[in-house]
Amino acid sequence: MRNYVDEENLYGKDGLADGVITEPFNPKDVDIVSLPMAISNILDRLRYNDIILEPDFQRRPNLWDDQKQSRLIESLIIRIPLPSFYFDYDEEDRYIVVDGLQRLWTLYRFVVLDKNDPNRLRLKGLEYLPEFNGLRFEELPVSIQRRIREQTIVAYLIRPGTPEAVRNSIFTRINTGGLQLEPAEIKNSVYRGQAAELLKSLAHSEAFVQATNHKVNPQRMLDCEFVNRFLAFYVLGTDNYRDNLEDYLNKVLLALKKAPKEELAHYKEIFLKTMRLCRDVFGEIAFRKKNKDGRFGKINKPLFECVSLCTSTLSDLEAERLLHNRDRFLKDYNRLLEDESFVDSITNGTAQLVNIKKRNHAMTQLIQGVL
Repeated sequence: MRNYVDEENLYGKDGLADGVITEPFNPKDVDIVSLPMAISNILDRLRYNDIILEPDFQRRPNLWDDQKQSRLIESLIIRIPLPSFYFDYDEEDRYIVVDGLQRLWTLYRFVVLDKNDPNRLRLKGLEYLPEFNGLRFEELPVSIQRRIREQTIVAYLIRPGTPEAVRNSIFTRINTGGLQLEPAEIKNSVYRGQAAELLKSLAHSEAFVQATNHKVNPQRMLDCEFVNRFLAFYVLGTDNYRDNLEDYLNKVLLALKKAPKEELAHYKEIFLKTMRLCRDVFGEIAFRKKNKDGRFGKINKPLFECVSLCTSTLSDLEAERLLHNRDRFLKDYNRLLEDESFVDSITNGTAQLVNIKKRNHAMTQLIQGVL
């Protein structure tokens, strides 16, 4: 699916860099243990689904081709140590892969996958052991099979009880695989439970998909990032915002993780109602920034945040009046999208509080002027 979402300049040239922690955590909260493990232990866990190879954050485990996977097996045979693995736990004490997904998938394909499965790995392109090319695991000499199973790796486990903010930072710092996690994918893994489920439910809702005209790619959970952004400012407001969007997105997820069910139901109702209103008012141009040629371009995240937030507080009567005066409103809205100051607020340093307030004030004034 093509990318129909604008790239975003969050902090400007002189602003806060992405990922800077404005509220440092206690280093003592970093609770990771090192555990030497035999490959046979890893294979047993893979065999009994105690390692989640296709976790909910939707990374693809099969990025390596057969030759690259084969050379990993060759490394084991000739006793070259593998890089460390990092795991987190889920609620059932299964391992969630933070780093090492492609290596684990290779082991799964070569040893664990059913012998008759057409996806079972046959060695190819070996550099030092070409005599093993074309062989499956069980066709190797028994001594070589044993050598593979007895090789040891180092696994680092993020222990249960590690605070979510700390785990989020750990995921970000050590995720180095072939397809690195996007921020929304990390959050989905760290803030598992009702917070993550709410985001996915709203992101996959017909109301959101229609309001964004099917333009937000759900593959890497970009749609969840949109929902996360709306909820952060709807639930937490702007009073406690400290110019770090990443921190704020995490804070609302932590709040949602602990919120009562009726509160979550309220947020869900508000979001869906807002998306339906935006669809009816804006149609195909919803959340889209204007290009220099006057045509509507890609969906703009700050514009989505601003428009959805400012329409979410309207009463049913006000929403009806806005729809009734839709033509007049859209004329004024088009002029706003050409206003230099407003355009700058959704283009440069978009995560700075001054720009958040500027665009929200302008949009609120526009709506109230029509009402």
